[in-house]
Amino acid sequence: MTSSEVAALPRAFGGPGTGPGQFRGPSGIAVDLRGRVWVADTGNDRVQAFTHDGALVRVLSGRLKAPEGVAVDTAGHVYVADTGNRRVVQFSWWGGFVREFGGLVRPRAVALDHAGRLLVDDTGRVARFCTRTGAALSDTAEPIGSPRDMADDGAGGVWVAEPGNHRIVHFGATG
Repeated sequence: MTSSEVAALPRAFGGPGTGPGQFRGPSGIAVDLRGRVWVADTGNDRVQAFTHDGALVRVLSGRLKAPEGVAVDTAGHVYVADTGNRRVVQFSWWGGFVREFGGLVRPRAVALDHAGRLLVDDTGRVARFCTRTGAALSDTAEPIGSPRDMADDGAGGVWVAEPGNHRIVHFGATG
């Protein structure tokens, strides 16, 4: 192998277990502007943050139950789809609780659009919230049968993966 081939090999960290840096069902993942990798560790009821080399930086736990998704905004706030508790929780960059977004059925994934709105994959719909106030906004217009993940399109809309209907759906900018 040449040095460029070695550099191209994937890195891995973690392993099965309940200890720091171990996982039981990692599901959601996000990378913040500092390059930290945030992982929703569903089976351990926590979110763990790592450096790009796999060194554990922070653990968010306590009141989380089966978190499935995680997103980080440009200010470093961490948003967790706290699936088992039917809510999304916002933490500060250092891990302090900020607020929760409720009224959800089964939040599985979270994303932030270019305007800073929180988008939540919530079984049959994409719910939206204002991250500054915590207020619920109108849902996306078209009902979704089985959303699973989503991403901002950079222009005011969002792409949604809908595996149950074998399609990807785009929602344009909404007020």
